[in-house]
Amino acid sequence: MLNLIKYEFRKSWIIKAIILVFTAVFELMFIGGTIFNNEDFLGMGIAFLSLTTICALFIIGVYGIFRLHKDLTTKQSYMLFMTPNSSYKILGAKLIENAGSILVAGLFYVLLAIVDFTFLMAANGEIREGIEFLNQILGAHYSVDTYGFVMVSLNLIVIWIFTIVVGYLAVIISASILSGRKFSGVISFIIFLIINGVVQKIHGIILELVGFDTFGFSTGKTVLGLVFDIVFAIIVYFAAAWIMDNKLSV
Repeated sequence: MLNLIKYEFRKSWIIKAIILVFTAVFELMFIGGTIFNNEDFLGMGIAFLSLTTICALFIIGVYGIFRLHKDLTTKQSYMLFMTPNSSYKILGAKLIENAGSILVAGLFYVLLAIVDFTFLMAANGEIREGIEFLNQILGAHYSVDTYGFVMVSLNLIVIWIFTIVVGYLAVIISASILSGRKFSGVISFIIFLIINGVVQKIHGIILELVGFDTFGFSTGKTVLGLVFDIVFAIIVYFAAAWIMDNKLSV
């Protein structure tokens, strides 16, 4: 399994390196704008760093789905599937590498935002406020707001990982039916929308049965959403691996 994870990482490190380069450029823009009190550079740095955070998590996840589609629809798939590994291991390695990359990237950008915000306050003479803010986030002055921020961030990351697992299933179903024929990518996207729509409908029904408002926010609803997405991600993973083992020919 470890070798498979390393193999998956080697296939994706270039795209991650490119993301880091863009992040470094925009971070330098932010730091320069802060030090030299240049509002234009500071504003652009903040805007581009925020955009990079969103795009990075999106690109890492979608690129993982793209790699699976390529593995299943091109000749290079024989290299992977002729190894003495089950479909559960192969798909599991892809999921672990992709989910791990998203978690690490999410944590990296959260920490970067905390450091940048603290640096900005300190540069503006609000050193004490910056230290208090950093202590609050790190737990010295733990608060409900910090807990809520952590829970919402974790929930968003888990939702995105679940979405990627659904994307894996859609690609595998499409490959098992079309065997890499024309428009297989479009069919995969349609299958993804259908599966995701059905799961979200089930999620809404469960929320109503439990008594939570579908559009409201509460800690209980967030925890329930986490459990729901984790459980369904596991179910979808095993379903996708079973189809790879029994219905897919590469």
